[in-house]
Amino acid sequence: MDWIFLIGLLASAVRFTTPVLYAALGETVTQRAGVLNVGIEGIMLVGAFLAVLGAVATGSPWGGLFIAIGAGAILGALHAFFCVILKVDQIVSGIGLIVLGLGLSGFGYRVTIGSSSQLTAVPTFERVDFGPLTGVPGLGPIVFDHHLLVYMALGLALALGWALKRSGLGLSIRAAGEAPEAADAAGVEVNRLRFLCTMFGGALAAMGGAYLSIAALSGFVENMVAGRGFIAIACVVFGRWNPLGVMAAVFFFGLAEALQIRLQTAAPDIPYQFFVMIPYALAILALVLVAGRAKAPSALRIPFITGRHARSRAHRHKEDTL
Repeated sequence: MDWIFLIGLLASAVRFTTPVLYAALGETVTQRAGVLNVGIEGIMLVGAFLAVLGAVATGSPWGGLFIAIGAGAILGALHAFFCVILKVDQIVSGIGLIVLGLGLSGFGYRVTIGSSSQLTAVPTFERVDFGPLTGVPGLGPIVFDHHLLVYMALGLALALGWALKRSGLGLSIRAAGEAPEAADAAGVEVNRLRFLCTMFGGALAAMGGAYLSIAALSGFVENMVAGRGFIAIACVVFGRWNPLGVMAAVFFFGLAEALQIRLQTAAPDIPYQFFVMIPYALAILALVLVAGRAKAPSALRIPFITGRHARSRAHRHKEDTL
């Protein structure tokens, strides 16, 4: 029975990891470029809602996924417009995105799918059929019994880990977040790169929300993201802005999420709220223990201002925001 419990726990952890992993990987790229987006919670909500609406409208979960990705990129562009172009404080803009996403997803759901008294059938992703591999004892349920989006997330983490460290584009992204003046002198269009990275992060956050609604579940529930966007930001710090480290951190919190659900069944006399808070308490504890030693990109949250006196003006802006 203990072996069965462990297999089920690990298989569930992989599924719980996926939506947070998409958001955390997108936020890793965004922060590496020098932009902090605390609004990914709102983007995930919009992605979850539009994925359901798009899947119902097109009759395919792929249609819903692409619509969600497009909306996430647009919201990322909105955040980039305020932060990169207008130089607005990035945390203030991110909080605005959270409120916007919460309101848009809830209102949109109530006036569309939620307005019908009948249940709407939502096309969802089926699990990948690996044939006999699915029945391999132990390994089958953990590795070969998931939706395609799970394997796409794992592949994306590996690809980003290589790209940020080995490719020329990855070097430019890291330079934009560490030494934007040097990157600018080398011919990198820093603000343009930051804008595109923020759009990319928004698209991945929406993809994480879409996984929740058209893969893990078969519908949309208001505020269904339930803080996973904030967990993703914590995992970026915990993983030290490295995609592979971020993936490990996200799996740790996915494991905690899977464990707390099983603990609710094992200890019915204890209020379930105590178990629900475990992943969030771990996120706070991890930030307390790791944040002091983790070194964020040097130019994170510092707007890049081109021109002769860019460095001194950016330094004054940082002092004003602290």
